Amino acid sequence: MASGNGYANFFSGNVPFIIFFAFFALLAWDITSPMATAIIWAGMLSFVATPLNKKILKALRGGKYPSISAAVTMTALLLLCFVPVLLALSTLASEVTSLGRIFAQLFVKIQHVAHNGAAIEFPDWMPVWIADNIRNFMADSDALRGAAQNVVQWATRFLSSISARLIEHGSSFLLNSVITLMVSFFFIRDGEKIIDYIESVTPLEPEEKQNFFSQISGILNSIIYGIIFTVAVQAVLGAIGWWIVGLGNPVFFGMLMFFFGMFPAGTAVVWVPGAIYLAFTGDLKNAAILFVWGAAIVGTIDNLLRPYLISSGGRGGVEISTLVIILGLFGGVMKWGFLGVFVGPLLLVLFISVCGLYKKRWLESIGGK
Repeated sequence: MASGNGYANFFSGNVPFIIFFAFFALLAWDITSPMATAIIWAGMLSFVATPLNKKILKALRGGKYPSISAAVTMTALLLLCFVPVLLALSTLASEVTSLGRIFAQLFVKIQHVAHNGAAIEFPDWMPVWIADNIRNFMADSDALRGAAQNVVQWATRFLSSISARLIEHGSSFLLNSVITLMVSFFFIRDGEKIIDYIESVTPLEPEEKQNFFSQISGILNSIIYGIIFTVAVQAVLGAIGWWIVGLGNPVFFGMLMFFFGMFPAGTAVVWVPGAIYLAFTGDLKNAAILFVWGAAIVGTIDNLLRPYLISSGGRGGVEISTLVIILGLFGGVMKWGFLGVFVGPLLLVLFISVCGLYKKRWLESIGGK
């Protein structure tokens, strides 16, 4: 390939420049790496906000005021995204703290029973027959009693650690939010120029560049609109149903629905046990309401909303393998936290795309098909 020889000649004849460039690239990375998470979030938000910004920009005298358009778009983003998220996180922190307190009290009671043989009193939300079985269980087996203590102790520590992390990272979350909003403004205003520059320095053939960046756009559409937005709507509806039937901590269990909704098992992993719990407590009416709400509203919204969100406005989402999504979600969350929900699947799919480019170039170099 002629282009391949051109790349080889460039690298062989510019070794000092490459070292010079790498030095400043490392310095630039050292400066920006502490803000990498905020910058990636800004990129995601600007991607979502770009269609709205284009409409606003067009309405402002045919695009003469890009800064004003970006500012209006940022205000809309702040009102529609950041304020609700902050309120949800503050509510989530209080709910997790409340759950941790409940488990801590239950653990203290179990410890008291284990040491003194006293009768244990269970919280009002626990069905009577479950409480009776636990009492018999605690009375009959010292080994099983110790196992129950360990389980409750683990749950208490787990919930307490979540609450502590939410409080501990509150200040860093606010700082990252400020940086994200500031960077998002410039990404929204100058996004096309930034993308054009990145395309110009990407070492690919023109056709490869076009396909590669088109695939990035399609993947982001599939992940953000086809997965994240759809699951978010399901989680909100599921939390509303949870609250309607009188179950506690709707924000916490809504977050659980959001997490499980990204996997094949879906939100039913949360609302089905909730309906079963209501049935066991004798509240058959609310159990039926939650089950019907989950099956008819939460469960089917995916089939209705996902195709619309992906295809609406010609977004051009692409199909992503379920295995890649699962691996990307788990690996991404383990590496980057919630940001990994977006970044994990994106990087894996792009790696597969780069493998396709390598395969094409390799076959062309050996004269294959």
